[in-house]
Amino acid sequence: MKQTDKIDSFYKQLFRKAWITITIVSAVAVLDIWLISNIGVEWTIWIVFLLTLIKIFFIVRLSFNQLVKIIGQSHMLSHILVLFALLIGLIIFSFASDYATLHLIDSANFKNSIEASSSIIIVFFEYLYLSIITFSSVGYGDVVPVSIVAKATVILEVALRFFVLVFGIANINNIKIDK
Repeated sequence: MKQTDKIDSFYKQLFRKAWITITIVSAVAVLDIWLISNIGVEWTIWIVFLLTLIKIFFIVRLSFNQLVKIIGQSHMLSHILVLFALLIGLIIFSFASDYATLHLIDSANFKNSIEASSSIIIVFFEYLYLSIITFSSVGYGDVVPVSIVAKATVILEVALRFFVLVFGIANINNIKIDK
């Protein structure tokens, strides 16, 4: 099998395994930001939290059930890096949309410097920043969760980050890299 055939096969297999999770994370993000945040009922923050748990289930399921197989079969470092970039990207995007939705429902869920008249793009960017900072465990403190749901959502992102790191370290022996 040629090197290009291996690469094409890897990306086809990765997409086949990940498309459901990518679709769910994207659909829930759109549902959160454009539908749930406009309902305006106080209990909607709990719907956002429930949807966060559902997304986490699919991300963890993708990691455990599907991507372990890909790691065992891949022999290229670039494949492994793409795989982890996909996981990290899904997590960061997923939580950024959750944080933005919580802010759009009630800006008191977070302490930050976002003006009330800010566009959805600005709000999403601010919470993409928060998600990246939370995932990297830097935590500058310029955006702070205040409500119970916001704090619980941040805790879930930190726990999922820990899971991804442990997942990667635990499977390092299974990675066979061609030189």
